[in-house]
Amino acid sequence: MATIEERPNKKDGTISYRISVTLGRDDTGKRIRETTTFTPTSKAPTKARKEAEIYAAEFERQVLTGDVVSGDKVTFAQFVEIWKQNWLPAKTPTVQWRYDDVLRLRVLPIIGNLKITSIRATHIDKILKAEQEAGKAPATVRMTFTVINSVMRYALKKQYIRENPCTRCDDLPPVSMKTGNDLCFFTLDQAKTFLRDALTREYTFEFKGHTRTLKKTGASYEVPAYTERHTIPLQWRVYFNIAVMGGLRRGEMCALTWKDVDFDKETVSITKAVAVTKDAPVIKGPKTDAGIRDIVLPAECFALLKEWKTEQHLLCLKMGTAWKGHRDTIHGGKLIDSFDDNALFIQLDNGLPVHVTTPGHKFAEIIDLYNGTVEHEENKLPKIRLHDLRHTSATLLLSKNTDIETVARRLGHSKASVTLDIYGHALPENDRQASDILGSMLG
Repeated sequence: MATIEERPNKKDGTISYRISVTLGRDDTGKRIRETTTFTPTSKAPTKARKEAEIYAAEFERQVLTGDVVSGDKVTFAQFVEIWKQNWLPAKTPTVQWRYDDVLRLRVLPIIGNLKITSIRATHIDKILKAEQEAGKAPATVRMTFTVINSVMRYALKKQYIRENPCTRCDDLPPVSMKTGNDLCFFTLDQAKTFLRDALTREYTFEFKGHTRTLKKTGASYEVPAYTERHTIPLQWRVYFNIAVMGGLRRGEMCALTWKDVDFDKETVSITKAVAVTKDAPVIKGPKTDAGIRDIVLPAECFALLKEWKTEQHLLCLKMGTAWKGHRDTIHGGKLIDSFDDNALFIQLDNGLPVHVTTPGHKFAEIIDLYNGTVEHEENKLPKIRLHDLRHTSATLLLSKNTDIETVARRLGHSKASVTLDIYGHALPENDRQASDILGSMLG
C-alpha cells in the first residue's frame, strides 16, 4: 500500500503530497522505496486528498508492474552527465567536443532544468525554430537536433523516458550537399599556375616605419619603412604539392611523419589523422577504414620531400635545445634514430607538429600574395578553400579517364559510389568519348 504524506507550504499555503511505495528490503536489510511528489489542482483539502489518493494508486501500480520511469526525478541536465559518462566516450574526440559545445551553448540553457520526462516535441521544436530565425545554417540546426536526439535515445534505452519526443518533432530544414558543379576546385591551368608559379615566385613584403623601445634602457628609436623579398618556405611548397597530387585530407596531412614516407617506393602511408578538440589536437584513425592506404606520389613530390627533410634536419641541429620535436640521440653507446618520428609539417620556431588550422590560413595567404602581383582579373586564382585542393585532385584525375575505383582508393572513400556522387561532374566528357568510340566501332 502506498503511503501519502501531506506537505504544506508555509509561504503560500499550498499543499503537495509525498507518495512512497515500499518494495521490501535489499540484501543489506535496507528498505527499497520508490517515491514521487504530487501537487493537486484543487485547493480544497478534501478534493486535494482525493486527487492524491488516485495518483498514489496509479503510481503504486506503475512501481509494482515495473512501469515507473526514473526520469521523473532527473532533469535533462542531470541526465546529460549520465549520457556523457556512458555513451559519449565511445565517440571520437572531435565528436565529443562538438556535442558538448552544442549542449552547453544551445540546449542546456533552455531545457536543462526541465525534468527529462516532461520534455515534449514542442520544447525541441522551439529551440530549432529559434536557431533558424537567428539565421543559423540548416546543417547547424540539424546538428542541434542530432545531439538532443542522441541524449533522448539513450534515455529511452535506459528507461528514463517512455517515448523519445524527437520522433514527433517537425521536419528539419533541408541541407544541400555540395556535389557536381557546385564544388569549387582549380582547373588544370589554375592548378599548374598555383604549383609552378604562385608557390615558386618571389614576393615583396612591405613594412611600415614604427617606434621601438629598448627593454633595458627604456630608450626609444625609430625604425624606417623597409621592404623585403621572400619566396614561399619549402615546407609549404611540399605541403601544397602533396595536397594537390595526393588529394589527402587536412587532418591526414598534418598527421604525417617521416616514417610514413617511403623514398624507395615513392609512396606515402596514411594511417592516422589529426582531430581538433576543445583542449588540444589529438591523433586518431582516418575517417573510414578505407582511409588507411598507401598512395604513390609523382617524382617531383619526392624531390621536394628529400630537400625538405634535409632542411628540417639542419633546422633541428641549428636550434639546439629550442627544438622540441624528436632528434637522434646516443643512449648506452648506441645511436637512437628518432628523427623520423617528427611530423612532416612543423612549427618552424620549435619543431612541434603544425597546428591543423595553419595550412588553411597559409593557403589563403599565398593566393592573396599571388593575386596581388597579377594585373588582369581573369588571370587571378580563385579564392577556394584548402579542402578544395582535394576536390581538384579528384576532378583532374577523372577528367583524364582515371577509373573511378582508383580515384576512390586514393581519396580513401569507403565506396566508389561515394566518389561518383561527389565528382560525377567530371565524367560527362568521358561519356561522350565512350559514345564516339562505340560509334566508330559499330557505325
